[in-house]
Amino acid sequence: MNRNTGFSNLKKGIILSLPIMLGYIPVGMAFGSSAVSLGFAPLETVLISVLIFAGSSQFALITLMNSSHLMAFIIPVFLNMRHIIYSSIVAHKIKISVPHLTAFGLTDEVFATSVNQEGDEKMLIGLEIGAYFSWIVGTMVGAFGSSKLLEYDSLSRSLSFSLVSLFFGLLIPHLNRREIGSAILGGFIAGMFYLLNQASLGILLAGILSPMIVNLLRGKENE
Repeated sequence: MNRNTGFSNLKKGIILSLPIMLGYIPVGMAFGSSAVSLGFAPLETVLISVLIFAGSSQFALITLMNSSHLMAFIIPVFLNMRHIIYSSIVAHKIKISVPHLTAFGLTDEVFATSVNQEGDEKMLIGLEIGAYFSWIVGTMVGAFGSSKLLEYDSLSRSLSFSLVSLFFGLLIPHLNRREIGSAILGGFIAGMFYLLNQASLGILLAGILSPMIVNLLRGKENE
């Protein structure tokens, strides 16, 4: 692949990351303001995003840190185990030459976008660049401007909902007849566990069980 093609694919990835960026900036703002309200310094908060870059795990980290350092370590590790599956799928679709770099930037939204696009590692890195820097910018705005953001309760609630909106925006255009059953079942499982105050466990089980159950039922239909 020549240099022009590589730059073109990198640019394509950055352009494809624009919807992710629009979602990450407000969620990053919510994280930044939440961390500061829990006692983290603004600089500490930004460093968490720079070094970890894992939205839900970062929220778990700042929430649990003051009560249990052990749980603040264990829960984010378990939340991120799904990325083992993500990386395996991406590695079968795209030839990866710098796995440490691409693994660091492989978030849920980057994964969802990349598996539905034709491209190479440069495209994937472009996606990750847009996502990473928008997350850091959002965190900086939230951390250093938290005193103003927290004055508006309605703004705080809308910022926290923006990640959910982003997931729906990425999911709906790619649903078809084969996948809608898995999506509905996954939503049902996650919703049941949410009612039991086990939302994180529900999301994990929904992601594992719903495709397994749907594929099992399809296999029986084809017998």
